[in-house]
Amino acid sequence: MNHNTKTYHQPGSDIPVLGEWDVIVVGGGPSGCASAIASAIASARRGAKTLLVEKYAFLGGSPTTQFVCCILSTNGLDFQGIWHEWAARLVKYRQLAPLRRAPVRFYPQTHWFRGAPTPEGVRRVWQELVIESGVELLFLSAFCGVCVEDGKMTGVLMHTRAGLRALLAKRVIDASGDAVVCHEAGVPWNRGALGKKWAQEVSMVYRTGGQTTPGGEGGPEPSTGCTLAFLPERLNRTDRLRVDALDPLEVSSAITDTRDEIWRYSDSLEDGKYLVDIAPELGVRTSRIIEGIDCVSEEQAWDFHKHPFGIARSTWELDIHPPDDDPIPERWFHSKSELYARRAERGQDGEYFDIPYGCLVPKGVDNLLVAGRCLSASYLAHGSLRIQQTCMATGQAAGTAAAMSIEAGLTPREMDPLRVASQVADDRSKVEPAFEILRDLPLAK
Repeated sequence: MNHNTKTYHQPGSDIPVLGEWDVIVVGGGPSGCASAIASAIASARRGAKTLLVEKYAFLGGSPTTQFVCCILSTNGLDFQGIWHEWAARLVKYRQLAPLRRAPVRFYPQTHWFRGAPTPEGVRRVWQELVIESGVELLFLSAFCGVCVEDGKMTGVLMHTRAGLRALLAKRVIDASGDAVVCHEAGVPWNRGALGKKWAQEVSMVYRTGGQTTPGGEGGPEPSTGCTLAFLPERLNRTDRLRVDALDPLEVSSAITDTRDEIWRYSDSLEDGKYLVDIAPELGVRTSRIIEGIDCVSEEQAWDFHKHPFGIARSTWELDIHPPDDDPIPERWFHSKSELYARRAERGQDGEYFDIPYGCLVPKGVDNLLVAGRCLSASYLAHGSLRIQQTCMATGQAAGTAAAMSIEAGLTPREMDPLRVASQVADDRSKVEPAFEILRDLPLAK
């Protein structure tokens, strides 16, 4: 950690306003795209405007910037709403192979749903779905700060191609993954892992080509991967322990180190196999977890607790990647314990836990919502709900709530959580499952 305590004073200045919207979503990853689409659809009848802001020149988030392209689900019940539209469009473009079920290495009595879209397919599908919904896009814009008046969010500051600009809004959704908007707005947050600078290991993912069958070469330790759609390409990764995901110097060092290791490994690939590319970003599983007006506790996640005002289901394993060499607690997926094996069987049989609406509403600041892995949850629950389809589900709920709260003339904090949950459930009931294998699941929508 850099402990330099020096500060630099920047004189105040008048910042030009780029525009005004009803809802601004910061971050074009899975949760941000789903938030923007849901907000635009819910707002369409009243002519409200939604803006999606992204630092890159494309959408998609972790599948496109970190190559986290593996679709994984314990029992398929976390595939909800917009996820089905996204997956169906990927299949249409032959950028996602049909889902399959396969046994789990640690717990062979269980089987997961698996799949893997291509990064370019993800970029295309999200852009199409977002634009079709009526969302306005702003690319190549980096978040710089917040506009807060009397405890209420009124907009964000972004560094654009034109320079620093203020973007004003009635509601702001933080879908940044790292809770950067919440942090700058003064929302309390934690790292999840008590007493540690690092919550989970970080990873760099890369693609190799020349695969003729699923599986294939090893790679830097530990080797994991999946075959992409119908292509002779494979995703692999190399991991690092004890990296503070909020320290810019440590992250930069980890990027340099992992890239060097992958490049050296690629020099030894056998004839016919080759390195395609390395992800533009380091894969970070946990950084900030905000404190909301509700929270998914450790016991609620472990016991598959249900809420009447749940806005998303989380079925994925309690998948905390150990950040260091300490003994692994038996409630973590990677423990391989008998206790966890019994929980895994319950997940296999169709169990899940709910994420209540209040987890999307931060403490301390009004007119601000969160979506994705930075929402309010315990460390153990976060290990499950950080997965992409659950991020999409929370994003859909956040976007719907933002639009509903504007129409009702209430802050998101004042909204009836049952009303929000009911509207989200109704919207999802109209979506057909993307795969035949999911049609017979209970509560499949």
